[in-house]
Amino acid sequence: MIGRLFAMLGLSLLLMPVVKADVDKVYNPYVEQDTYEFETRLISLLDSELAASFSVYRFGFGKDISENLFVEFYLIGAKDTEHNVELEAFEIEALYQFTEQGEYWLDVGLLVEIERERNSQEWGGNFGLILEKEFGKWSAALNIHNQYLFEDDQQHYWEFNQALQLRYRYSVNIEPGFEIYADQNNFFVGPVILGQLKLDSSKLNWEVGIVKEFNHSKNDSVLRALIEYEF
Repeated sequence: MIGRLFAMLGLSLLLMPVVKADVDKVYNPYVEQDTYEFETRLISLLDSELAASFSVYRFGFGKDISENLFVEFYLIGAKDTEHNVELEAFEIEALYQFTEQGEYWLDVGLLVEIERERNSQEWGGNFGLILEKEFGKWSAALNIHNQYLFEDDQQHYWEFNQALQLRYRYSVNIEPGFEIYADQNNFFVGPVILGQLKLDSSKLNWEVGIVKEFNHSKNDSVLRALIEYEF
């Protein structure tokens, strides 16, 4: 039953009507034990010459609260074409791991996020179903997000988007793959490469990917990068 559900969700990601999906981190449903984490993320919208026209930065600090729960706090900033960087929002995020890795056919987690704009009355929440399945040396992660946005005490609405990552676990140090981001109006796809560097009792995780939009005439590209230091 769970296997059929995963297959149906993956198929719906590819077949749903798509015409900008939120390009960001693709989450795994696992909680590291006895771990502190510093995280930096970069998301840049690239023009036709692959120059960054707009960038979003996330700076996070997190800690496992229990064997199944990891909580992280973020500062979110943005940089425009004038190279001005401003703090735009605050976010708190919780990841709950429902199943042990490999215990069942499918690994399952739940992601909950609450974000508050710094200079406005806008805030939002996100509930994400985080799924992952290993096939030999291949791993497939599917994130299904249900976002709630609230503006000016009057306007509120739901948004749905999904992210799929398929990667080949060539070694601990390097895992190539590709990613898909989609919602009702947008579709991005492109390569990604992940890796890990062990440093005595700590480790450094990194990710770099670039995805291209395929449903708009502009065909924008988005560069994403991530560095996590766990200790």
